[in-house]
Formats: sequence, structure tokens, C-alpha cells
Amino acid sequence: MFLELSKHKSHRNQKYLSWLREQNCVVSNKKAQCAHHIRLGTNGGTGIKPSDYFCLPLINEYHTTGSLALHMIGEETFLKQFELDPISLFIKYLKDYLASQYDILYSLERTDKKICLAELIEIIESKNVKKPKKKAVSKPKTKIPKIKTEKEIEFYEVAKALKRANDKELRDKLKQEIDPKQSEFYKRSKEALKLKQKEYRDKNKKKVSEFRKKLAKKLKKKAK
Repeated sequence: MFLELSKHKSHRNQKYLSWLREQNCVVSNKKAQCAHHIRLGTNGGTGIKPSDYFCLPLINEYHTTGSLALHMIGEETFLKQFELDPISLFIKYLKDYLASQYDILYSLERTDKKICLAELIEIIESKNVKKPKKKAVSKPKTKIPKIKTEKEIEFYEVAKALKRANDKELRDKLKQEIDPKQSEFYKRSKEALKLKQKEYRDKNKKKVSEFRKKLAKKLKKKAK
């Protein structure tokens, strides 16, 4: 059990907040329009929302819009201005909430307010436990086979044949684009290579024949 307000968890209880907004404003005693989370001395801070149990009911005039609104003059000044004791008020509203919602009468026998507050929060939290929802077991659906008519079967067969023809045509096009052996560039390159090879062979033949002729002449001269 936490006694220091700053050590409490950031409890969330929408049911309590809704009930608190139905109470009278702590300043004007008129029906409240909002529930303000008190940060001063609690577990709230910059960017950290205090526990929902550390709230006070206010009308808009004393919350945001009026010249003496809490958000205009600040929490500390506001509490001093209207002589409000937050812990006593937290206890009062939590005690009233338990009585009205759960018929639990909490007796303030303890003198330590922080202990009373911690006990009240503990009681409410024990009532605020959410039961896990049971998942609905869905029955497996049995599929009823659809009976096709003769026209539907004929149409299906024709559509299937057309699809096969279109698929074949598409495959042939892709094959021509992807397969280098089917492309025009490949064919031209192959022909050019053949011509180069033929030229090279012809040149070699010419050189070999010339070399043989020269060699034959030299041999004849030596023989003489």
C-alpha cells in the first residue's frame, strides 16, 4: 500500500470520472462540468497524467474560462485562494462513490489521511477489475457445392480455352523479349561474328599460302 501520493499508480477509472462529473463543483457548489486531475503533490507531472482518483469536480468557469480559473492562476494559487484541501476532498469523493455505487460505508477511523486514501483506492480498484471477455466460438461453416448448369459449364470451358490461348501468346512474346536467341540483336550479332571469322580465316589462308611459296623458292635455290 502506497502512502505517498507520488508513489500511487496512474489508475484509470472512467466510471469514477463519470460519477465525479455528476457531483457539485468544489467552489461554486453547482453541478460540475468536468473533473480536473490535480498534479500538485500527486503522481502527476509534466506530460504525466495523475491517477483518476486525484480529481476534483469543477465547472468550466473555475476550470478554464474564468479569471480565477485553475488553469489561469495555477493549481497552488487556486487551492490557496479557495482554501481547498485536495487529500480531504479526494477521500470525501471516494467514500461517497463507494457508498453510492457499491453500498460500502467506509468509516474514517484512521487519523492519517494518506492511509485512508490508500485504503479507499485499494477497495475501489478491487471492484474495478475487468473480467476478460469470453471469445465467442464460431461454428465452422459448411460450404454447399454450387451446381453448374450446362450453359455455365460451356461458358467456363470456352473462357478457359481463351485464357490458355492468351497465356500462350503472352509467353511467346515474353520469350522473344527475354531469350537472347530469339531477339533480332542476337541474330545480327551472330551473323556479324560469322563474317569476321570468315575474314580472319581467309587472311590466314592467304598468309599461309604466301609463306609456303617463299619457302619453296628458298629450297629450290639451295638445291641448285
